[in-house]
Amino acid sequence: MRSRMMSELSWDTYQRRLHDDDAIVIVPVGAVEQHGYHLPLGTDWLMASYMAGRAAENVDGIVAEPIAYGARSQVRTGGGPHRCGTTSLNAETLIALVHDVLVEIGRHGARKIAVIDSHFENRSFLDEACHRASETLAAKGKEVRILKMLYAERIKPETMKLVYAGIQDPPGLDLEHGGILETAMMLYCYPDLVDMSRAMDEPAPDFPPYDVFPIDPSWVPESGCLSSGKTATREIGKLLTEEFVTQVTNALRAEFRD
Repeated sequence: MRSRMMSELSWDTYQRRLHDDDAIVIVPVGAVEQHGYHLPLGTDWLMASYMAGRAAENVDGIVAEPIAYGARSQVRTGGGPHRCGTTSLNAETLIALVHDVLVEIGRHGARKIAVIDSHFENRSFLDEACHRASETLAAKGKEVRILKMLYAERIKPETMKLVYAGIQDPPGLDLEHGGILETAMMLYCYPDLVDMSRAMDEPAPDFPPYDVFPIDPSWVPESGCLSSGKTATREIGKLLTEEFVTQVTNALRAEFRD
């Protein structure tokens, strides 16, 4: 089976795939960020890469090298930037990096580019990067369409009921950093990187409806997670992952194939 990874292709094979197949080039974007004691620092970029790879199989696309580093972790969504290992980019750096990568891929001859994000804090900066790249490519006479999406953009209500079955007070998506969803998907996609013996069962934080700077680390539970992942299972991970793969695939087909 031919490779889907740009890095594994020779330059001329890559060129043929772009020119002859009009291949979609998928750029995974994530973060290097703490996800508690039981999940690895690379959780976000690993999951973005997994989703990109699976979707590429479905649409005969090409996966570019992941942009592993992301926007600064925020206390109320990612546990904050203060724990060892969380390695963030300034907003201007991330915008410029993604812009340059997209423009280069357009220069290669790609007409269809998809940016698949897995780090909530990246959202607005990726919007800006894609907007600028689109303008830059148009000014160069390149007709390129760019799709950008968070792979978990939507979750079916019936899926959420299964995810939180038996949990009396579900934390909700706002507190899902290092919780059931990410833990379950990692158990399904990268089981060797998960240590469930270290998953904590801490009380969910009661954040105020505002942020303060400098940040106050005491707002975040000791592990860095915002909810517990102890009830996560591989079966839940399979359910979520396959739903998201389908969602990404459908988006690519809708914008680039139909």
